[in-house]
Amino acid sequence: MAGKTVIEEMDSDSSYSPQVNVALVILNSKQIKTERKTTFSELPGVVEDGEMMKKMLSEYGVVKLAYNVDISQALKNFNKEQKNIGSDIGRMHFHFSGHGVHNARIFIKPEDKLTDSEVDTKTKITETPTGECMVGSSGELYAIHDLKHELLKLGSESITVTLDCCRSLSRTRTGTKSRGQTKDKEVVKLMNRETISPQDQEKMCVLYGSLDGHLINDDQSFTKELFTVTDEGKTNINILHLARNVNDSWERTGQMCKVDIVEVRNNWEDFYWPSNSGPRKEIPAIKENGKEAQSTEKDKKMERMEKTLRENTETMERMNKMIEELQNKRKIERTHDENGNDSKKTKKEVCL
Repeated sequence: MAGKTVIEEMDSDSSYSPQVNVALVILNSKQIKTERKTTFSELPGVVEDGEMMKKMLSEYGVVKLAYNVDISQALKNFNKEQKNIGSDIGRMHFHFSGHGVHNARIFIKPEDKLTDSEVDTKTKITETPTGECMVGSSGELYAIHDLKHELLKLGSESITVTLDCCRSLSRTRTGTKSRGQTKDKEVVKLMNRETISPQDQEKMCVLYGSLDGHLINDDQSFTKELFTVTDEGKTNINILHLARNVNDSWERTGQMCKVDIVEVRNNWEDFYWPSNSGPRKEIPAIKENGKEAQSTEKDKKMERMEKTLRENTETMERMNKMIEELQNKRKIERTHDENGNDSKKTKKEVCL
């Protein structure tokens, strides 16, 4: 399966949406041996991840599955293909299953190493990606930060990312099945990272399959848990509650996922994953001290109902007060009328 790319075109219903939803799924499962003698173990569970993603993204117009590829080149090819098609893209989903690292240590070529006399006078700047990275088919690193910039070039309405890889600083040795890397030694000044504007970050949601510095077990991967909680992609979950659903389901494994999302007003409130069409999962209750508490959304709904009830109660009290005042006024008027009639009757009897 090395180097194989599979493209699946799925019909999108234009009567419901003038936009097309597209997805790129990169699945790097093969063992990797780099020039620096770093070995990344084979991940057989990644192949299953691809089949699960296909099912979960079945409502998308275009889904491309790429196996054991150079990540940078796969992204550029995908962007070029979509721009050539010229479709208006609604959702762009990117998924990666494979090895991941948090790269903070950089290799220096032997010819570029500083001598003792140069240390105080020269600074070396590296092009090596740093921070959280995915590992390509040849062991090359591709930074998550660079991934975001590349995905933004498509101009889609929204972007979602699922990363099923480790985020640890150390690599595992050959034979293990964690999705991570081993340690390096040389440290240099890290390359600059271009800032992503707040407006662009508002439309991006990234779901990390592991917490910073932690591993993912290949046989209990993030993709498998997504597959479970979405009922094989048949049930859609609000994006704001997707990580919670996975973590609740994943509790037995000791693993946790994390979401990176910017919320402004209601920008993600009506966004369901993997799709907005089809059955939706009700937001589960949260357990607090052994008692069931309503979810935040239900709390807000209850607060609105209580506010409306209070306002109606206050209105009724004001109306009752007005009615009572009116009744008192009429009672006084009747009393005055009766007193006036009695007075006239007495005068008439005296005259007689």
